[in-house]
Amino acid sequence: MADEVTKLKEEIETLKQQLEEYKQPKLNIFQKIQKARVELQKKDIKKTGVNKYSNYKYFELEDFMPYINEICLEIGLYTEIQYTNEKATLYVRDSDNTDDFRKWDMPIEVAMLKGCSAIQNIGGTQKYARRYLYMLAFEISESDTIDGGEVDTEKEEGFKKIGKVQISVIRGILEETQGDEEKFCNHIGVDRLEDICNKDYPFCLKELEKKKVEYYKKQKMISEQKKQQEQFQKELEAKQEDFEF
Repeated sequence: MADEVTKLKEEIETLKQQLEEYKQPKLNIFQKIQKARVELQKKDIKKTGVNKYSNYKYFELEDFMPYINEICLEIGLYTEIQYTNEKATLYVRDSDNTDDFRKWDMPIEVAMLKGCSAIQNIGGTQKYARRYLYMLAFEISESDTIDGGEVDTEKEEGFKKIGKVQISVIRGILEETQGDEEKFCNHIGVDRLEDICNKDYPFCLKELEKKKVEYYKKQKMISEQKKQQEQFQKELEAKQEDFEF
């Protein structure tokens, strides 16, 4: 009898929790991603990657992916990366509404490393793309200072100009959002994209990410307004048909 009472109490508590969860307002895709970023920042993620030449540590993909998978499962997000010959794309979807998603792109080029097979080269390129895209989407930032070393080649690299891959990423996002390259350069404070320094590249990506969010919000609003207008037109035509009997 005591066991049955205990079991009944547990079932009641479970129902109460489910009721509370039901009462909670559902988060949209933007809120879920932002919540995931905040939850990830609370984790004590350790850097296991080591650059022996420049004596600094960095995040490996394996350092943060278990946390991302765990958080996304709890919040209701699904992630997937798709590859083409030219680019890699990370999709982050709302598990409760799979039509809602955000995506991040980067151009890829298979590196031909000595002593590696074609499959190994492809695998290495894809792993680098995964690491880069997840760090970008979930705003995992490397420290501006080098861990365990005195400066340094990293600082010198920061003042060098970005390369063709980074320029291609920026141009790709500008084209996707119908942005103006000249206006973007003025906003960043350079005459052309080729003048952007490596240290300023993360800031450029954050600014472009803001633009993407605003762009897709606007596109969604336009789409909804168009649907409303079409629906209104259909209703108006239906009323006219009823009148012309």
